[in-house]
Amino acid sequence: MPKKMQRTVSFYWLRVRSREAATYSPVGADVNWKDYLTGLGQLPWEEKAIDSIRYDVILDKRFPILSVSEQFDTAFMQVIDGENKRVTDYMDDYLADGRGDLAKSSAFAFFPQCGLIGRVSGTAGKSVEPLKKALNHYWPTDGSHEWDIAPVVTTDSLERFENELKGLSSFTAGFSVWQYLDSSSDGGGKTGQYYRELAGAIGADIDVELKMSIPKHNIFSEPKRDFKKTMKDFIALVSRQGKQMQVSGTDLADKLLELNLVSHPVVEQEDITIRDGEPRQFTRLVDHLVYVCEHKEDYLYQISQGD
Repeated sequence: MPKKMQRTVSFYWLRVRSREAATYSPVGADVNWKDYLTGLGQLPWEEKAIDSIRYDVILDKRFPILSVSEQFDTAFMQVIDGENKRVTDYMDDYLADGRGDLAKSSAFAFFPQCGLIGRVSGTAGKSVEPLKKALNHYWPTDGSHEWDIAPVVTTDSLERFENELKGLSSFTAGFSVWQYLDSSSDGGGKTGQYYRELAGAIGADIDVELKMSIPKHNIFSEPKRDFKKTMKDFIALVSRQGKQMQVSGTDLADKLLELNLVSHPVVEQEDITIRDGEPRQFTRLVDHLVYVCEHKEDYLYQISQGD
């Protein structure tokens, strides 16, 4: 049976930070990353490492790729041997004969526009510090500036909630309710009124974590439409607070649609299908990164132009 492994691709903006004033300048399409990475790839083996981090490049893909291998310490590790039904010590001398060191691997894809990069990792780590270290080491700016990396963020619009969501299945939000009304707390329909009355009865401002959902066994569409209608004004109220809020339901094509109605990092989760007997190689992870970046490219450029 084929096995599916999900890996997340995260997206970031490259920018230059002033060391003195803590101001940031965007990086545009004037930087030819393929040329930069070609130069790195031509360095001697000894120069393509910083401390315990090793770098290499892949240039035959849709995007130029920087691969990052972070060596980790195998001391005191054990091996679960399913074939022999035992757990044994991981022998340090297995790697002491010069064959190599184990490493955590990740890859960065450089977009041709807007200083955008995509990142994927073979593990759950999300650090971009190895990339920042490489940028400042191999391509340093002047002494008063340094490279910086920031997540690409966006907000799913209330217009998408209104126009694309046919019915609401679940609602999760964190929000605050003030005992005394002001222009930012008024409104919110019956739900907003209920929590204001609750704050008044308690005699204090309150912070609320709320999760509501229609059970999955409910197959009727009318309650979901009514749920959306009932929560519409309240969702508009909560979105102005800039806290967490996620909604999900069915779109006009009866497919699941999940929206995050506050600012959040742009990530894309996709499955990698591993067939029986197929090795889980790093090249598959790189192909996965390229595939996701290709499909998100236009969307990411739209976000960048809006900033």
